[in-house]
Amino acid sequence: MRNLTQDTITDYIAASFETSQSPRNVELMVGLVKCLHGFIREVDLSHGEWVKLLDFFYRVGDKTTETRDEFMLLSDVMGITSLVDLLAATKNPEVTPASPLGPFYLENAPVIRQGESLCRVDEPGIPLVFKGIVTDEQGTPIINALLDIWHNADSGLYSNEDETQDDMNNRGRIYTDDQGMFALNTIRPKPYSVPMDGPVGDLLNAFARSPWRSAHLHVVVSASGCESVITELFFSDCEYIDIDAVGGVRPSLTHEPIYIPTDRGETLSVEHHFRLRQLSQELSTL
Repeated sequence: MRNLTQDTITDYIAASFETSQSPRNVELMVGLVKCLHGFIREVDLSHGEWVKLLDFFYRVGDKTTETRDEFMLLSDVMGITSLVDLLAATKNPEVTPASPLGPFYLENAPVIRQGESLCRVDEPGIPLVFKGIVTDEQGTPIINALLDIWHNADSGLYSNEDETQDDMNNRGRIYTDDQGMFALNTIRPKPYSVPMDGPVGDLLNAFARSPWRSAHLHVVVSASGCESVITELFFSDCEYIDIDAVGGVRPSLTHEPIYIPTDRGETLSVEHHFRLRQLSQELSTL
């Protein structure tokens, strides 16, 4: 088309993506083109402003490494990660809602037995007992479901950003027992700031946005024949519960603090019921 105008350019570019054999790919790309073009029109974006945006994305790419995903951090602070999670939750309201994975996950955490600890002996912090059950949507307990759990130390730092901690401190995996239940010991996590030493940090500073995340436990729950869930558990008394930097807090994932006496002293008790969605027989055998 030789005579493109601001009124025809969007349909022209969108149509160029309609050659895919995948209807979903066409839907995604056409939708993206129309959304981006709509944004440019709505804000009357100038050429200089677009160059600044491109420079920002270049810097995000430069900051991203094998151990630091600045693009995921950008997705988190823009609420994109949480929006995808929230949309999924509306389709499956009976299962545990998702919450962001975060940038500090490590694979292959050690497997611990029931009642063992995620953290080092004499780990500083408020003792915490974490227990619960994993079931399907109908409430049937799931035996040998795997919970992959991690959180930061009392210093606010995760093990993979703190040289004083072993890489697997405050991390572990545990299988549910023959009643679908689990129990372990650890400490209460602390609120922390998202990484501020990159372009995403510059963005937050430029708009005077809080970088703080409400204290939470990270949990990934998986089981054979079920859809895994990546989620977080929060504490209602945390000072950042209403201004979590990535919008990860969910009412059903937030716990009122309950303390019980144990041999470790006054101990925070968290008990949670995780519900997984069963996959169809066809999907589960792929």
